[in-house]
Amino acid sequence: MPIIFWAIAHWGFYYYVKTKLDEAVLQAAPQADIRYSELETSLSGKITVRGIHIVPVGTDQGISIQSVHVQGPDALSYLMRHIPQLGDSGPPDKINVVVKGVEVDISGNRAGKLDRFSESAGYRKVDGKPRDICEVGSGASFTQLQELGFDRLQGEMKMGYQYFPGSRKLYMDFDMDVKGMQQLSLSMSLDNVPALDPQKMLGVLLSNLKLEYVYSPRFGQKVVEYCAQKRGVSPDDFKLLMADDTLRQLEKNGLVLGFGLKHALKSFLNNWGTLLVELSPPRPVGFFELAQLPKDQVAEKLGLQLAVNDALVTDLSFRILEGMSLIRRNNAADRKTRKLPPKVEYVWEYRKVPVGQLSAYLDHLVVIRDRDGVVHKGILSEVSNGRISILKRISGGKFTAHLVRSNVVSAQARVRVKVEQPKSAPQQTVPEKADAGNAQATAEQGQQAGG
Repeated sequence: MPIIFWAIAHWGFYYYVKTKLDEAVLQAAPQADIRYSELETSLSGKITVRGIHIVPVGTDQGISIQSVHVQGPDALSYLMRHIPQLGDSGPPDKINVVVKGVEVDISGNRAGKLDRFSESAGYRKVDGKPRDICEVGSGASFTQLQELGFDRLQGEMKMGYQYFPGSRKLYMDFDMDVKGMQQLSLSMSLDNVPALDPQKMLGVLLSNLKLEYVYSPRFGQKVVEYCAQKRGVSPDDFKLLMADDTLRQLEKNGLVLGFGLKHALKSFLNNWGTLLVELSPPRPVGFFELAQLPKDQVAEKLGLQLAVNDALVTDLSFRILEGMSLIRRNNAADRKTRKLPPKVEYVWEYRKVPVGQLSAYLDHLVVIRDRDGVVHKGILSEVSNGRISILKRISGGKFTAHLVRSNVVSAQARVRVKVEQPKSAPQQTVPEKADAGNAQATAEQGQQAGG
């Protein structure tokens, strides 16, 4: 009997998965011809599809995939979740997907055919212009990749999530590797997730996000030499042009980088390698709350950390220029009109504050000096009962330092300051009223800004 039950469960799960897979292939038929050579399932919940070939309608070239592995709950749990009459409906609490051996042939005249197909399908152009690997914000055409020495594009990908209903935590990750070109890894953890339902995500809180982007130095050097030759300049001059173009594009969108971020950008474009971005707020923060923040406070609230080739970027200062979209629209609509609305800029500065008023600067970056001459830098997390608590970050970790209020001799708080530039008057700075909810930041930023 156990053998019979095992056989029924095994083949029942197999045919259930095959039916769903064939239905998906049929639904995709108007867009692409999808075929596979082999399907395997196991009672542990592992599904493997091999020999996949996808050919979009309108072309004879496609994408081949060696295998796709999906690991979910065991077969019985999977069936119970997908058959409402047997149990709970909805997605399982855990899924992992691994895609191996993705390959696109761009040899010979195939690159040109793929470019023409992409353009006809509306995929090749960015802002109305053909993709050009030498332009900032654009992608590479298949023809350009062929000219850079690629006959085939190969890659792998994996993604997954795990949900813990008891603690209402959700962990997600995504990894992609385009061989010889670039890699991308993204992981995220969310709190206060009531269910795996997009309609119930309003109160979700971001706990941590980490993004690692690797641009192959060898490939980057090829791109620089290729584009320098096209532009008729030296490779070093092209790197400078690329950095200037990137900064110019950012400024057109109202973002002016400070010295540290400019240096990090130029270092990355000059050497390529690894770019690491991590958001680690002192406490989980809601997405709705972030949407209400001025743009220049988002980095502070999220606890942004940035590293280029393992070198931590300590100066994360930048400015937001308001009214930039209006300026661009005015310039495009009437080239003869030169009158522009006044620019309003914001910066962050440390201002001396009375020790007795520190409670008005909760969640702000602060610099506090005690009677022993020790300087404490971090996020002001609590002021009560004669005690001042500061959240610090050292070597990637966090800890809270508790100070006796009577032992504090001076304090500074980092506040948002409006910079006004009237035509007939020198530049003035007008400090805004402290907003404890909108100035949260990492202690590491506080250490560099205060020191």
